[in-house]
Amino acid sequence: MLNIKKITNYLFLLLTVGVLSFIMVGCGSVPQTISKDTYKVYKKQAKEGNSDAMLKIANAFKGDMFTSSEYRDYENAIKWYSQAMAASSKQKVAAARELFEIYMTGSEDVPRNLDAAKKWLQIVADSMDVHLYYQDNTDLYLMDIFDVYKDATKAEASAESQFLLGRYFLEFEIDYNTGMRFLDKAAVTDSIRFSQDVNYLKAKWQFFRNRRSDFNADMPFAYQKGKSHQVMKRFADEGSELAKLEYANYIVHKAEKPQDVREETEKLLRNFVVPKFANKEKQLKATYLAALTQEGKNHVIAFRNLTALKDKNFSTEQFLYMDDAIKEYKEIANQLETLTGLGKLTEERPMFIDIPLELPAYYQHYDGDIRPLVAVKDAITTEENIEFLTPENVEKYKQTLLEQVDDIFAKANTPAELYSFKNAMEKDDFFKPLAKPYLDSLIQKQLDAKGLVQEDLVYEYEKGRLENTTFYNLEEGRKFIEALSKRNDLDPEPEQPKRRWGRKPVKQEPRKNALLKRAKVKVLEDIYGNSPTIKQIEDLNRTIPRYAWLAPEGREWAVGLKGNSDSWFTGIVDLSKTRTQYFYEVKRLGDSDRFLMEIKSIKNNKSNNAYNTAIEVEKMVKGGSESGDVEGYNVTIFGAKYQTYGWKQSKTDFFRVICKPSQSKLENAVCTGYMAVNRDKSFSDDFLRNHNVSSNSQKDAIRAVVRYFILEMHKNLGIR
Repeated sequence: MLNIKKITNYLFLLLTVGVLSFIMVGCGSVPQTISKDTYKVYKKQAKEGNSDAMLKIANAFKGDMFTSSEYRDYENAIKWYSQAMAASSKQKVAAARELFEIYMTGSEDVPRNLDAAKKWLQIVADSMDVHLYYQDNTDLYLMDIFDVYKDATKAEASAESQFLLGRYFLEFEIDYNTGMRFLDKAAVTDSIRFSQDVNYLKAKWQFFRNRRSDFNADMPFAYQKGKSHQVMKRFADEGSELAKLEYANYIVHKAEKPQDVREETEKLLRNFVVPKFANKEKQLKATYLAALTQEGKNHVIAFRNLTALKDKNFSTEQFLYMDDAIKEYKEIANQLETLTGLGKLTEERPMFIDIPLELPAYYQHYDGDIRPLVAVKDAITTEENIEFLTPENVEKYKQTLLEQVDDIFAKANTPAELYSFKNAMEKDDFFKPLAKPYLDSLIQKQLDAKGLVQEDLVYEYEKGRLENTTFYNLEEGRKFIEALSKRNDLDPEPEQPKRRWGRKPVKQEPRKNALLKRAKVKVLEDIYGNSPTIKQIEDLNRTIPRYAWLAPEGREWAVGLKGNSDSWFTGIVDLSKTRTQYFYEVKRLGDSDRFLMEIKSIKNNKSNNAYNTAIEVEKMVKGGSESGDVEGYNVTIFGAKYQTYGWKQSKTDFFRVICKPSQSKLENAVCTGYMAVNRDKSFSDDFLRNHNVSSNSQKDAIRAVVRYFILEMHKNLGIR
């Protein structure tokens, strides 16, 4: 049997050890937030002089913002922080921050001491920019917490001060319970103004507390708040202003490009950025976030507004994280003060591309042409650009432009330039104050010196305007031609003979008619190009006759495409020896380099089908040419024989010629199969010696080879 006395003594020993351990823990000799084994490791390292271990022990005694008061031992924490700072000066800032929180919060063994808290926080502030370090809380400034605390703890404290103090304790991770207590007080004092934001903050920090294990213990919550974005969004949708601001901050910095979330950000922040919004710090943050999402001109305007708001309400030391963006804007603003600076910006930045200010042309006074100057004036005086460039800058630009007028007129040497100048002086309100001396004498002197009349100026101007206009559809062309047809100032008055028997003046085509003819063709050339497809040519010849305003030149142009376009062309070869004419027609197949050719023979006023076949063209690129310059063409005409049902083409029999414009003659044809039989070289040799294809076009190369083919192969043409 076991000795009862021994058992009793053993149990007493265990009980004694347990009580002593409890007493040691209760006295704070062992921190309650880490295991004993971990504490032993840290303590051993601390005895060896490791200041990091001392700081860890101090933090364990202090606990974090969520630690319950019964697990905190501020007295021991202060001792260990003091040891850590004594062991190494590098621990001073970190320890000072924790000591600030201890004295700001207080406990049973260490009462709250605002003076001590302020002393330790000042050490932190002297060593780093506290406002920048906590930049996510841009509407809070940690050094202000002491004044806020005094306001929030008064007998008649406002809900605003209570709410603000609650935010300070939470957002700067000082103490969860104190923060929650003051938020509740704010909600009771003024539930209408603060209930939504209180509910949001409580939900957000409950989220952090309940998911502490999901967060990095060595990183402030301020840098991990994105994990609560669902809470932010939910309360933003319910109307919390604070949630809207914080969720906007989250999505703007989370987006790959802030511009991608512009609409959502503007929707969240639209109430913050109005001038009457009371909280200027929140307004500044909202304005900054909204500016980050803007592009082009709106980006510059947004940062101009941000800069004005910051300069008006805050010191340069505050909100330093905005400085890079504001500095970039101020550099642009400085350049915008002069027209030369604006010119440099038009070269460097896409947002200025719609202002046609090219510095070389500006410095050379546009070589006598006032139209570019007018274009610059028109561009800078649009409503959008006045807001963008600022009214003050636009007035400076206008004055600078007016100073260039004399130099432009001095270089105006052509009728078109003189007419543009005259037109601007007469019709543009901007230039009218300068008009009188120019219109009264200077322009007429130039006209007299050149032997010109006013109508010469108008005609040359309109001719240039036509050639510089690109028409994209028939409606644009119709309006241009109708306006031109109403002009009566393009032709000078006809000269009257001095005597009845005087020589009649040579009749000339009116200038207006010449312009109208050219305009009708140019409209179609701009829209359809010079090389429309076969289908387009056929469609044109069906539709153009419907438009009376294009007659007759437009219709003639469309018909002409059948005989002289790159896709459809014709020609005639005379063979005097046999008194026969050969008419050929070549049509492109789609967009390819293959063509169909039909040849008809005409003799004794009778026309017969002489040949139908395919033509294939291969471009010959110059050796070593990186741009693909064409040296010539390899033109192949395939053999064909007429059978009962029509012409049957051969794939192996052909007539092939290399055509190089740089050479003085065509190369001899390479013929295979029955194409080599019955050739007549009496004409073609002479043709080869004398024919020079000066044009490097595919069409002219085909024409030359087809003529060569008919001259040499005429004995094989016709139905046999």
